[in-house]
Amino acid sequence: MSDQPAQFPVSANPALMQVQDFVQESAAAPVNPVKTILRLLRGQFLRVTLLSLLVGLGIAVAAFSVTKAVYESQGLVRLVAKEPKILYADNDDSRLRLYDAFVSAEATYLQSQQVVTRAHEILLKNLDKKMPDLPRPALQDIADAIEVKKLKGLISIQARSANPALAQMMVNAHLEGYLDLQTRQSDTRQTLRARELEARVQELLSKQHQLGKELLTVGEEYDASSLAKAHLAKVTQLEELDIRIDELRNALVEMEAANGALDADTGDMEIKRATLLDRAMADMVFERAKRAAELEKLQMRYMPDHPKVATLAASLAVIDEAIESRRRLIATLGKTGAITGTDGAAKSQSIAELQALKRKLTTRRQELSKEAKILNGKLIELKRINAEQSQVSGMLAETRRILDQVLLESRNSLPGTVEILSRGSAPEMPAEDKRKQFAALGFLAAAGFVAVMLIALRQFSPKVRYSDDLAAGVSEDKLVVVPNRPDEQQVATFISELQLQPGWRHGQTTVVSVTRFSEERTIPLTLLAKAASDQGLNTLLVCASADGVSEHKGFAESILKAEQVAPLHAGGFDFLPFGRLTANHGFSVEAARKWLQNIASEYDLVLVYCGVSELHYASRILPKLADISIAAWGPGDQKRPIQRFVSQSNNLVGLFTGAAKDDPGIADHLKTSEMKKGKAHEQAA
Repeated sequence: MSDQPAQFPVSANPALMQVQDFVQESAAAPVNPVKTILRLLRGQFLRVTLLSLLVGLGIAVAAFSVTKAVYESQGLVRLVAKEPKILYADNDDSRLRLYDAFVSAEATYLQSQQVVTRAHEILLKNLDKKMPDLPRPALQDIADAIEVKKLKGLISIQARSANPALAQMMVNAHLEGYLDLQTRQSDTRQTLRARELEARVQELLSKQHQLGKELLTVGEEYDASSLAKAHLAKVTQLEELDIRIDELRNALVEMEAANGALDADTGDMEIKRATLLDRAMADMVFERAKRAAELEKLQMRYMPDHPKVATLAASLAVIDEAIESRRRLIATLGKTGAITGTDGAAKSQSIAELQALKRKLTTRRQELSKEAKILNGKLIELKRINAEQSQVSGMLAETRRILDQVLLESRNSLPGTVEILSRGSAPEMPAEDKRKQFAALGFLAAAGFVAVMLIALRQFSPKVRYSDDLAAGVSEDKLVVVPNRPDEQQVATFISELQLQPGWRHGQTTVVSVTRFSEERTIPLTLLAKAASDQGLNTLLVCASADGVSEHKGFAESILKAEQVAPLHAGGFDFLPFGRLTANHGFSVEAARKWLQNIASEYDLVLVYCGVSELHYASRILPKLADISIAAWGPGDQKRPIQRFVSQSNNLVGLFTGAAKDDPGIADHLKTSEMKKGKAHEQAA
């Protein structure tokens, strides 16, 4: 240990140094808020950016979804002046003022509670029919959404809503409610004659409707012309059946008059019987009757030379020729004896067959007669209904004409008439769309809020992240920043800076305490002791904390039991372990002072490890007795224990270990060291 006197005479007078520092102290630099924010954002730029973007985008999407575009639908009501001169200025403008007052009154009436209430009722009915799933707007909502503007001879009705269809329906409901109330008011202004005419119109309409029902009931799907055609066809068929029945009757009479004898006419009778019983002949006769009836109808509708008439007449001629050919064939067979018979049984059989055919044809004629009677009755009823309907229609038209005349006369008391010029239409584009603005505002607000919250959390965080987080308690010239694994040069520089501190005793023993603030914090004590030894300082490293119990006797035995314990020699410096005691029972301040005096007489530098602050007993006593107190903290340590320790310590030197690459102390360490050395040389000079 060197016995030379101190080379710093100024440090011999601490009071003078304080006065000199106060006089030379420069004014505090103004605070730059940008730098402050950037300092708080160190190490969390990416986190703040991502969280701000995510939350901002989420709020923006929510704002865009919640905010609805406003659609506007418009309807126009025109007020037409009755007198043409009312719109032109003359000496007498009373009529013009009356018309303006009428327009203003109608505009006010459109905004009245009665019209809004009626419009609300109509809107609810329309929503129930067209949009049952849409929420029902309240009366006040409609009153707030409707806006009425007076535009000289026009009145504009506008409705604003987030749903374009609802905006259109509100405008139309308002117009319908207004017209409905106008109609009711006009009803009160009508005379007794007008009300009687309206009642008559309703009566005629009801009668006309009833006649229409009767027409449908009687005619069903046929009208009078169709029933006439059907009736004509039935009559034609009846005529054909009458001819056949007469022929059968004559044949039966002739056969019964013969009394079973075969004469020259027997063959003719058989031929007639065969002709009447022939199926093909019956089908052709029936088909001819149908076509003949159809031809009669076509001849009533078209000219004789019309293609349809000519075609049907030609087909009828072909059927007649086929019938004639069939008759000739049957006659030929009868003459040859192929179809005639001579026995009485055959003749009886022929008479029975002819009688059965006669009964069948008679039954068919009765059915056709009934059908023809029904058709004829319907035809007569339809003609009656049509005639009555025509009469009612004429009476209805005349009554309406008179009613319109009466209504027109009743409106002469007003200076103008109301007319719906334009109804509301479904808007295609929104009249007001603030979704993007609110989304952008929500994004900025959310992103800013997240950024401010993260900055606030960083500012008021109870833990240390960077070396300048405790700048208010430890000055920059007394804080050394080293990485998690410092190299030998950094450790040697730290030892040199310790020797420049005011608490360093040049030429005497300097006691330096080392305290950490978390059990996870590592301190390069061995490197510090070795660096001091390499610089020529006789160094002793003492473990005074209970977390360093060893197999050898040491600090606990020497201070508690006053035993003489020889330190261990390791790597150029001496090392005194804590000892064998498993618990630190504490020691008095006087015992600690005496122990330091005894141990200090043999070394230039005594490094005393005091353990974790506020956890080990030595961290409360020895730092106050040491010449220089080293407080070692790093990222993750609590601020409050460090601040309490700093406020209670003298000649404090901060050691920030485990600093990140972006820590400002890493970059400024060399520069600060050079400045402090220069300042020390200036003071010495």
